[in-house]
Amino acid sequence: MKTFLAQLAFDGKRLVLRNFSFIFFALLMPAGFYLLYTKIMISGSTVAVKQFNVSYMDQMIVFSILLEAFFTIASILKRDRDKGFTTFLRLSPKGTFPYYVSITFWMLMMSLLSVIVLGGIAVGVNGVRLDAGQWLGLLGIVLVGQIPILMIGTAMSFIKREELLSLASNLITFPMAIVSGLWWPISLLPNWLQIIGKQMPTYFVNNLLNQLTSRATVDLKYFVGIAVWLMLGSLLVVIVAKYEQRKGVALGEA
Repeated sequence: MKTFLAQLAFDGKRLVLRNFSFIFFALLMPAGFYLLYTKIMISGSTVAVKQFNVSYMDQMIVFSILLEAFFTIASILKRDRDKGFTTFLRLSPKGTFPYYVSITFWMLMMSLLSVIVLGGIAVGVNGVRLDAGQWLGLLGIVLVGQIPILMIGTAMSFIKREELLSLASNLITFPMAIVSGLWWPISLLPNWLQIIGKQMPTYFVNNLLNQLTSRATVDLKYFVGIAVWLMLGSLLVVIVAKYEQRKGVALGEA
């Protein structure tokens, strides 16, 4: 337990407190977009504006998860592997298990913090009303829904070159955000893009949040979609890790 707590404290300092890019991508960028679109670039009837303030909060929460997975966690895992940190841990008596649990813990905490920050802005600035059940539902859906997205980010961390990882992060993150309806309604996209967007994990998570915050009936098919992506993401990580292992990289360093 002492080893795990020490790992948590160590990762918390280096990943959160001393890492401005982590805070920027996970919190400040989505919060900035939310304020920009809800206070400056929105018009319409009072009812329409209220609905938009709620739905765009959901979208920016999912966007925060996307940035966290494809920029932050991918970069962190790659950097630790390149610097030999995971090799050092693998050879230590405790192994890499506390490390991976600690990284996962802080990723989950940042996602929950994004819910609190964006939800707090929505409530405090835009007058959005969320009851206790909705707050708990938001936290629960985000905890579950982000896992397959984080798995994809983990697979991306195996990209060998830093510049290629940065390129891949941009080429995947922003198109996925667009086609899954995180920046504007998916109905505005061409039909063929809508078909693609409605298969994205971000689309499933966003719609679950929308149904929760609008007090609509939750459609279980979105949970099924998340479960399918969880299996696909896990399979992708295993395939990439085994490929690296065949090239002489120990699986424990992955």
